[in-house]
Amino acid sequence: MRDTGVLEALQALLAADPDVVDRSELGGLIAHARVVRGFVDVCDLRFARRGQELADAGESESPLAVLMDEGRRSGKEAKAAQDRDRVCGDFDGFEEALATGDVSGDHLDVLARLTKHLDDEVAADLRAEADELLASASNDYVSQFERSTKERIAHITSQHAPEDEAAELDRQRAESNMKRWTDRASGMKMTLLALDPLRDAAFHSAVDAQSARLRQDPGSATVPFSQIQVDAVVAAVSSQSSGRRIPELVVHVDHASLCHGRHVDTLSELSDGTAIPVATAQRLCCEAIIGAVVIDRDGTVRELCTEQRTANRAQRRALAAMYRTCAHPHCEVGFDHCRIHHIEWWSRGGNTVLTNLIPLCETHHHLVHEGGWNLRITPDRVTTWTRPDGTIWWRGATNDRTAAVHDVRPRARPPDRLLV
Repeated sequence: MRDTGVLEALQALLAADPDVVDRSELGGLIAHARVVRGFVDVCDLRFARRGQELADAGESESPLAVLMDEGRRSGKEAKAAQDRDRVCGDFDGFEEALATGDVSGDHLDVLARLTKHLDDEVAADLRAEADELLASASNDYVSQFERSTKERIAHITSQHAPEDEAAELDRQRAESNMKRWTDRASGMKMTLLALDPLRDAAFHSAVDAQSARLRQDPGSATVPFSQIQVDAVVAAVSSQSSGRRIPELVVHVDHASLCHGRHVDTLSELSDGTAIPVATAQRLCCEAIIGAVVIDRDGTVRELCTEQRTANRAQRRALAAMYRTCAHPHCEVGFDHCRIHHIEWWSRGGNTVLTNLIPLCETHHHLVHEGGWNLRITPDRVTTWTRPDGTIWWRGATNDRTAAVHDVRPRARPPDRLLV
C-alpha cells in the first residue's frame, strides 16, 4: 500500500503524550489521527473488495464473514466497509481523499445511504458531479455534506420526474399509521406512531408547546422530564380535540422557489432540516401566517415582517353562502372541513380577495398544488379544471347553493374521484 502520510502521522502519535499537550498540539494530534483513521478505513474497504473477489472465485467465505471473524468487527461495520467500497467505485477521487484523511468514513457512509436506492438516470447524473461532491465532502462537516447532497439529489430528481418529490411525500403519508397494544409483561399500554414529516412536525409542535407550559409550572420542578413529555402528549391531544390550539408548522422556503418552483439552490424544509416538496410549501401558504425574512448575502437577517394570508371571517362567511362543500364538482366534503385556496396562488402574486378564493378539501387542494392540476375561475364563479397534460376535464359553476350554469363537460361523465 502507498504511504499517504500515514507513517509520519503514526510516528507523531507514538511520540506524543496527549495528557500534557496544549490546545495547538492537541489539534495537531487529532489531525494526525484523522490521517491514520482514513488509512485504516481504506484498508477495510480494500479488504472487502478483495474478499468479494475471492468469494466469487469460490476461494473464501463472504467478505462480511472475513471482516467479522478476522477483524473482530460487527456486522454493521463490515457492511459499512462494503458500502464504502461501492461509493469509491462510483465516485472518482473519494478513495484517495479517504486515504489522506481529507474526507472521513462518515462522509462515505452518508453518500452510500443516499445513493442506495437511486434509479439509474439519477445515479448517473450524480456520478457526473463527483468533483463537486468531493469538494463538498472535503470542506463541509458531515451534517452539512448530507444536507447539500440531499438537495443535489432532489434537484437532479426533479429534472427527470418533477412529480417524484411530491409522490414521495404521498407515499409517506399513505404509510403513516398508529398501533396500540398492551405489553403483557408490564401491563403498560403501548402506542406507536409512524408519521410523514409534515404531520410529525405538527404533532411535535403541539407537544413541545405543552411541554414548555408544563415546565413553567412550579409544581413540575421535581417531575422527571420523561413524565413531563408524557403529560405534554396527553395535553396536546386534549387541546386539539377541544379546538383550543392550532399547532404551529414552520416551513423555511426561499422566495424564488415559492414563486417559481424548485431551482439549483432551493431551500424548502421544516425547522429540523427535513426537506419537503416545494409544491407542498406553496400549498401550505394558502392558509398560513407568512413571515418574510430579509437576509443579506452573508446570511445575516436584516428585516422581519409578518402578513396574514388566510381568508378572514367575513370572506369565509361569504364563501360558505355559496358553497356547501368542496368546490370539486363531485366532492361531498363539507365547507367547514375545507381549506380556502387562492386560485391565483398567493406565492405568485394572488390576493386574498373573495374573487380569488375557493374552498377545497385536503385531497383536492393537494391535487391542485402537488398534483399539477390547474384550476381557473371567472367573475361569475364558473370554474375550469385542467389536467396536468393541459386537457380541460371539467368546466362549470361549483357554487352549489345557486343553480349551476355553463356546465361544459368534455366527456360523458367525470369520474367520482380524480385519478392521478
